[in-house]
Amino acid sequence: MNSQNQKPTDALHKESTKIHSTMSNPARTSPKTSVFGTRTIFGGGKVTLWGTSIVVGIVIGVLVGIFAVLIRRPTQLNDWTFVILMAVLIGGCSIGFCWVTIVDRTTITGSIPHPEENVEDAWRTQAMSAGLIGMVLADTVLIMLVAFYDKPIPSVIAAFALLGIMLIGLLTMACTYFVYRKKAMA
Repeated sequence: MNSQNQKPTDALHKESTKIHSTMSNPARTSPKTSVFGTRTIFGGGKVTLWGTSIVVGIVIGVLVGIFAVLIRRPTQLNDWTFVILMAVLIGGCSIGFCWVTIVDRTTITGSIPHPEENVEDAWRTQAMSAGLIGMVLADTVLIMLVAFYDKPIPSVIAAFALLGIMLIGLLTMACTYFVYRKKAMA
């Protein structure tokens, strides 16, 4: 009778060890994952993922460069030099944006299956709303100040004012996020 009780316990132990090993090492459950993902949402592997991202990113960069040449004031730069400069500057961001758009999230190591159900996503959403409200309030105050100021405003001051509004929004968002996080942890 003792040996009969021992066998189911051994089987249970083996099953729990198997479950624990796959939970502690997510790579065992899905061998085709990597830090940058291994396929696109519409099919295809790493070559398709990176090839599409790079080609679309460079095309977007060149198009932005051509558009910028059409609307800019004449400078000492040659038009094609300006297009290439804009393609290099905008291309990296465009490649990253394209990759984020087309990567299959399930192939990224450590990604969670339903990020919209994550509590941190709710905190981030509420913090971004507060940041937007902070930016709108700062913008309103700035517009009221400009309405009563009757001299021309230099472009450097306007640029720093817009930078200040962005910083106010980011700081409001960060502070709100940490407040929500601290409340939840307490």
